[in-house]
Amino acid sequence: MLEELQQGIESHNSRIYEILIDEYGKLLWIVASGVLKNVGTKEDIEDCVAESFAYLWENPKKYDETRGSIKTYLCLITKSKAIDRMRKINKTLTITYEDELKIEDDGIEEMLVNKEMVKEIYEFAQNLKALDREIFILKYFYQLKPREIAEKLKITVKEVSNKLYYSKKSLLTRIIK
Repeated sequence: MLEELQQGIESHNSRIYEILIDEYGKLLWIVASGVLKNVGTKEDIEDCVAESFAYLWENPKKYDETRGSIKTYLCLITKSKAIDRMRKINKTLTITYEDELKIEDDGIEEMLVNKEMVKEIYEFAQNLKALDREIFILKYFYQLKPREIAEKLKITVKEVSNKLYYSKKSLLTRIIK
């Protein structure tokens, strides 16, 4: 099935893309709306989802099934597109002088630290093995419980817990260094 999927993507098989859109369209909508919930419109969310499938269509060789599932790949593309859209929207918003006075310096510093931390955690996740990365992303980016992850990936809850433990331990040693 994976080989058929990979070949279908690379050969621009429209049936495969229709299946992907039917299967993952709602999930990608949720991912995009999670990023754009406070700044974007329904059209912005739709555009991000459409751009994600278009990106896969235009760059089929960039998908590598050995690095993760098509589902995870599409979610990462969508999140990236949504973040880009959010940055573009935020650039066009102007802050009035009164609004600027309301912003506290501590809040900005905390926001920057959190943004850097999320970036570092995302980069860390990209370097994990495929299964470990999928478990890590499902847990910390999609907030799924270990039981839900185990059911989704058809592995034991114990295996999920162990992989999360070692991933967290590795992440902490990376951050502390």
